[in-house]
Amino acid sequence: MNEQLVRDFITLFKGFPNAYGTNEGGCRWEKPNFENHLFGDREDDMIGTYPMVYDPYCKIEMQGPEAYDSERKYAEMQPDMWHCIWGAIDIDEGDESLDYAFNAQTILRALEIPSWVELSRSKGCHVWVFCEEWVTAKLIRKVLKGVMQIGKIPYDAAYPKQDSLDGPVGNYMRLPYGCKRPKQRQEMINHTGEPYDLESFLFTAIDRRASKVALEAASALYKEPQADLPPPREYSKEPLMTADGSKLRGASRRMYEDGPVDYFLNGQGAGRGRHGFLHRFARAMWESKYQRGDIVSWTADLDARLGLWFSEGPKFSGRRDAEKQIQKIVDDAGSRALR
Repeated sequence: MNEQLVRDFITLFKGFPNAYGTNEGGCRWEKPNFENHLFGDREDDMIGTYPMVYDPYCKIEMQGPEAYDSERKYAEMQPDMWHCIWGAIDIDEGDESLDYAFNAQTILRALEIPSWVELSRSKGCHVWVFCEEWVTAKLIRKVLKGVMQIGKIPYDAAYPKQDSLDGPVGNYMRLPYGCKRPKQRQEMINHTGEPYDLESFLFTAIDRRASKVALEAASALYKEPQADLPPPREYSKEPLMTADGSKLRGASRRMYEDGPVDYFLNGQGAGRGRHGFLHRFARAMWESKYQRGDIVSWTADLDARLGLWFSEGPKFSGRRDAEKQIQKIVDDAGSRALR
């Protein structure tokens, strides 16, 4: 019985074949052990999978990040080569998470796309979509982001997090039904909140996967966000100044005007992408002894300008939780800057 359950579980949750995410948050370059994840006896047995592969049939056997880097050079020139077999939405809105997740599921159902709601490790939820065949990461992301747009649902991330990769493996998602999962968490639930046991979930999910036709139809609903940019500011040697009198100087000013210059992003703990850029900007302001209120205001202003440099547009601008998310970035940047 366990062998069949493991095979079905792999069918739904497979991804990059030669690395997995650890329960502690790291990456290990070994083949994922799904059987241990489900039936092991240690917390360390629980894993996450990286959804994206550029060879959808996993013909290429790789031994580590160096081999992976050499093999994916062609894929970097062909973004549509990046594929996945599942997608997921991460919703982290505390006690409201479940309502948002069910709203997303309702929209997906109307689009003839089966989905599953999982209670994540804390108070959040994941909404999973499993595909009948490998589809491009770009396609599944457009569907998931479109659902969030239609429902005006705040969400933390859509997995996969990228359309294509310029790094080793992207971001992994922790898998449900881990052998040492918290009680009544990390398992799928029905519309009344009752959990599915592993066997019931797999038996149903294998037969309820999204077709490529339905995904392509749904993807047309996604609209690229348009950056609501502040009035352009003329570059000069004088500090930038807002209506309330706060001024922007030095490194933070250069980041505000010139965007994510590599000098500010590489080697300074900010990470990459929009979130990392906003974090590094806020940290630069903390290090220059600005007040928290000014940092929040300028970081929100910069977020609205991200469409100048990032095709995804602003990270938070236009979302209901934008203010809360900006404050979270500012406070985290402050805790790091003031250590």
